[in-house]
Amino acid sequence: MLAITGLGMAAFVNPDFAMSLTSMSPEEMRVTSLALVGGISSLLGLHLVASIGGPDMPVVITVLNSYSGWALCAEGFMLGNPLLAQVGALIGFSGAILTWIMCEAMGRDVISVILGGAGTAAPVATEGVVIEGEATISDIDSTVEKLLEANNIIIVPGYGLAVAQAQFAVADIAKKLKSMGKNIRFG
Repeated sequence: MLAITGLGMAAFVNPDFAMSLTSMSPEEMRVTSLALVGGISSLLGLHLVASIGGPDMPVVITVLNSYSGWALCAEGFMLGNPLLAQVGALIGFSGAILTWIMCEAMGRDVISVILGGAGTAAPVATEGVVIEGEATISDIDSTVEKLLEANNIIIVPGYGLAVAQAQFAVADIAKKLKSMGKNIRFG
């Protein structure tokens, strides 16, 4: 894919390069090579990002942001526009630094994040997982009863609370429980 992209770029910059192979006009050759490079680049980008998922995806987004900055920087050099080159370098470096910081925070190497699951085999189904421990199922009535019986209550807000946008409802419940003399803490 990289070789085809390189040949397409050469045909775009110098249409005479490929004129011996086809009877297209120089303008048609440029449009065709631009479409070819765009299509191949899209497939290459999809191939590189498709195997990455889960918690690595925000890091990949910062890498792609960095790439766009470097592309803008190259455009600035090609057009002789120092402002584009400087802004592109700023975006490219900031995206690269953010990528590095995020990888450090996750304890991962940048290369292992970018390559993700590339070249790894799909997991093979094995025996069923044995669940150990005991599951406690609760409904609203039993939860209310347990809250009324308890003196010390710790509320641990999480992602589900934020997604459900239930923070105001939980705040109201906490106020009512405090007015009843309960010790309410958030953890």
